[in-house]
Amino acid sequence: AEAGLDPCIKEILMSPCPFNKGKLVTDTHFAFLGEPTINYEPLTVSRWLELHPADGQPKFYFNTNPWHVGQPHTDVATLEPRLYIVLREIVPGSTSKMPEEQVAMLPPEYEIPTTITEVTKDILVFRKTGKRCNGSRWAACSERTVQTSRVCTGSVSCVGRFGEDGLFVDGWLGDRSSVIGVGASRKIFVG
Repeated sequence: AEAGLDPCIKEILMSPCPFNKGKLVTDTHFAFLGEPTINYEPLTVSRWLELHPADGQPKFYFNTNPWHVGQPHTDVATLEPRLYIVLREIVPGSTSKMPEEQVAMLPPEYEIPTTITEVTKDILVFRKTGKRCNGSRWAACSERTVQTSRVCTGSVSCVGRFGEDGLFVDGWLGDRSSVIGVGASRKIFVG
């Protein structure tokens, strides 16, 4: 933990991880400051896509399949200007569960991350460490899709399968899946 951090934040980072026994939050989570804009433009999932073209790393899989066009959680939603502390991988044991069962697994001090939160975490972790979070799994996020010509209404937004092909952002119908778990973002209340 950094010397200049608020004592409440230090306490959170040095506390036991509620998802991984024997580890601290600092070992299993990634902390970053939310920026709602970059170069005076809203920092959305779509903007991240523009900043990471298909010929570089990290890149997005949907560079060639822009299904997300028209989705508020990819085209409009931005981060709040605050600290985020997000679990790097999905909640252990959260696959093969329905969305409401996944939500019930989260302690009260956690929430399901938004798509922009999960995407930003994945990109920043990759930039800092060279590691890809959720390389073979998906993290369910808090938003649901809206009807467009490419997407039906009500799919759970999810982010993951972050491999060489890129970071995937997609929709999930909410059925039991062995590769879709849930993300977790710590609620931060600093006085």
